[in-house]
Amino acid sequence: MITAISSERMVVISDLHLGNPFSTNGKRIVAFLRWATAEGYDICINGDGLEIAQSSFAKMTYDVPEFLRALSEIRKAGREVYYVVGNHDIALEHFLDDWGMMKGSPFLNVTSGAKRIRIEHGHLYDPFFVRHPHLYELLTALAAIPLKFFPKSYRLWIRFERWKSGRRAKKTGIVGEPKEFREAAAEITRRGFDAVILGHTHHAGVVDLEGGATYFNPGSWLLSTHYVEIDRGEVRLKTWLPKAIP
Repeated sequence: MITAISSERMVVISDLHLGNPFSTNGKRIVAFLRWATAEGYDICINGDGLEIAQSSFAKMTYDVPEFLRALSEIRKAGREVYYVVGNHDIALEHFLDDWGMMKGSPFLNVTSGAKRIRIEHGHLYDPFFVRHPHLYELLTALAAIPLKFFPKSYRLWIRFERWKSGRRAKKTGIVGEPKEFREAAAEITRRGFDAVILGHTHHAGVVDLEGGATYFNPGSWLLSTHYVEIDRGEVRLKTWLPKAIP
């Protein structure tokens, strides 16, 4: 099982949800992957890259083949592709190994420059997922129904989350995100990590932690084109601004 790696230059993206009824970014994601490869980055897809929990077969066959071809091209170009398993693709935990086009992992401890960076999807810090895993799974499956017929209902949910948590943003660090994620990131850095990258919440942001460590969330490509760049130990949250995608 691959959990400890070294990479001088890497980009981390999270929550692509390819196959989800709300997902319309398939071509843009492929363009980003090819851009990152040309720039000399390794790739880390930090969970929920493939939408297994809420997808239809027809949607998956439309979104996924070109994505997988792009990953194969990246490996052929000599770059590495890592896939950290999330909760919407948890079935992939049975394949935590080198798949040929990418390397599956439950988490990654990355050494870059003189820094240590921890990458996890983050669902294990979601209080609702931890306390009621079976109910969470049921509600996730049920949510696929309105998403199929009214995909834009997802955006309304994100707006509700941000409104609900806006007043406690100073405590949580990132608007829309439960406080448990900042707390988990702080705990992880006490184990000797300089930065922590989590996904899952779909809310992008950066939080400065005690001791000079930093927590990053690249959000979701369902909503924006954020990514986290690791460049010789320097970690930054960035937005990819693509040229016109055909």
